[in-house]
Formats: sequence, C-alpha cells, structure tokens
Amino acid sequence: MAPKERNLNALLGRGATYEGDLSFEGRVRVDGVFRGRIYTDAVLEVGESGVIDGEVDAHNLIVAGRVEGKVRVRGVLTLEPTGCIHGEIDAAQLVSKEGAKLRATVLVGQ
Repeated sequence: MAPKERNLNALLGRGATYEGDLSFEGRVRVDGVFRGRIYTDAVLEVGESGVIDGEVDAHNLIVAGRVEGKVRVRGVLTLEPTGCIHGEIDAAQLVSKEGAKLRATVLVGQ
C-alpha cells in the first residue's frame, strides 16, 4: 500500500452516530454508527466497533465491524475475521478471512 493511501481523510469515531448521506475523497474510517449512504472513490474502513446500516459505494472496502444493506465495491472487498456483512454485495473482488460472517446475495467479478 502506498503511503498516500494510508492517510486518513475522515473518521467517524467510536461512540459517534451519524444519519444521512456522505461523500468523501480519500480514505475514510467508521468506528461509530453510520446510517444512510456513504460514497468514496478510495478506501472505506469499518473498524471492529463500526456499524454501517444503509448503502456503501467504495472503491475498496475493509470490514472488521458490521455492515447491513447494499454494498458496491469497484475494487477489493476485504472481510476481516471480526467482520460481518448482511445484505447485498456487488464487488469486483472479494477476500473473506477465516471467522468472517457473510449473509448476503453476492455478485463477484461482474
């Protein structure tokens, strides 16, 4: 990963809750609760304490927390061992690590 990709452009911290639509440039991390639609042309990370309920559209998505709803990933969706996704997934590539939970309709590589 290039150093530029490691820089965090936005953070929804643990204990914070947000409802609505958000669009970001660059790397975004959710450790709190987000309800709504979220979009980024770069990387969206859902930390272990993070919850997203709604729609996600990201270039790359890393899930260590919980996502419920529609997920669109134009690059790589990585589901960490503590990650959980319930809903619909449309991803170019999917990496699911041992222990991850997935209850979804999944389209990969379409």
